[in-house]
Amino acid sequence: MRVAVIGTGLVGGSLAAALRGLDAVDEVVGADADPRELTLAESRGLIDRGAPTPAAAVQGADLVVLAVPVSVVGEVAKEVGTVMAPGSLLTDVASVKARLVPLMESAVGPGVTVIGGHPMAGSHEAGAIHATAELFVGATYLLTPTARTDPEAYRRLHGLLTAIGARVLAVDVARHDLLVAVVSHLPQLAATTLMNLAAGRASREHAELLMLAAGGFRDTTRVAASNPDLWLDICAQNRDAIVEVLDDYGDRLGALRSLVAEGDEDGLRAELAAARAARRSLPGKESVTGALVELHLAIPDRPGVIAEVATSIGSVGVNIEDIAIEHAPSGGRGTIRLAIIGFAQAGRARGALESRGYDVIEQAP
Repeated sequence: MRVAVIGTGLVGGSLAAALRGLDAVDEVVGADADPRELTLAESRGLIDRGAPTPAAAVQGADLVVLAVPVSVVGEVAKEVGTVMAPGSLLTDVASVKARLVPLMESAVGPGVTVIGGHPMAGSHEAGAIHATAELFVGATYLLTPTARTDPEAYRRLHGLLTAIGARVLAVDVARHDLLVAVVSHLPQLAATTLMNLAAGRASREHAELLMLAAGGFRDTTRVAASNPDLWLDICAQNRDAIVEVLDDYGDRLGALRSLVAEGDEDGLRAELAAARAARRSLPGKESVTGALVELHLAIPDRPGVIAEVATSIGSVGVNIEDIAIEHAPSGGRGTIRLAIIGFAQAGRARGALESRGYDVIEQAP
């Protein structure tokens, strides 16, 4: 397999390095608008070689990854889409999907599959200098298949991402943007607001305030050190979902203010206790333990079936360890075999599929 990564900064460079370490990948070619980043990525061994343009990089590539700013994903997709060969796959790493996936699908030629991707991994640091092949180990990696997604292409991409240590979940394109607005975009803006509040008070009233900042404050505001240009793009592209979540957050802050102002200890205790319980219920990084369970289900040979199956399982937070697709010789139908770790997880996945009308057979290999 030949891979092209367009954008060799932190995420792109890390993904290039991780894929380059797989036996299934023969070569990773990079391209970057910043020649210094590309040179650094090559010198650090993140890529096998650099190409002068994105179009040159994707010549003969089986997989193309767009790791460029959100605002230029559509533009770069147009540049590479007509060069990509039938049977190849285009994906991205942007944290916005509803606007970008249709742009990518319209940019490619016949026979090229588009699958939106979003690794929930990163750092406030930037650039190839900080890239590492270990960035995705244990991290959730979201995929957004659509009705146009080729099942075999999804299986290949899923397999590659699982092989680099990621926990792959599929979500609906539109649902993706609202989910990440809550868990990623709002925390960035909340950290930005808190940091500016503290800095403003320090300059006006308490010069020593920031010197007193302890672990909790530093942890809460860590992402405020992120690249402003990155977040300008994200806020522009996911404006509606972010505004909706900010409104909800503002309402909750207002309600919390009232509890404090009114001295409502019972109400405040309930809020604090609810948040504590919710925080403790957050899943940690899962270890690969338990029995491997296979789910077998018959599927019709129709557009969108792989997206329906994958997003149904992703909606209940279950990771698919492996996926195999078998087509009936007569056509019109086939079978999907899904490998899930743990009987409880397999039960959740089975329930999600059966609620969609699929007949599922469960067995331990």
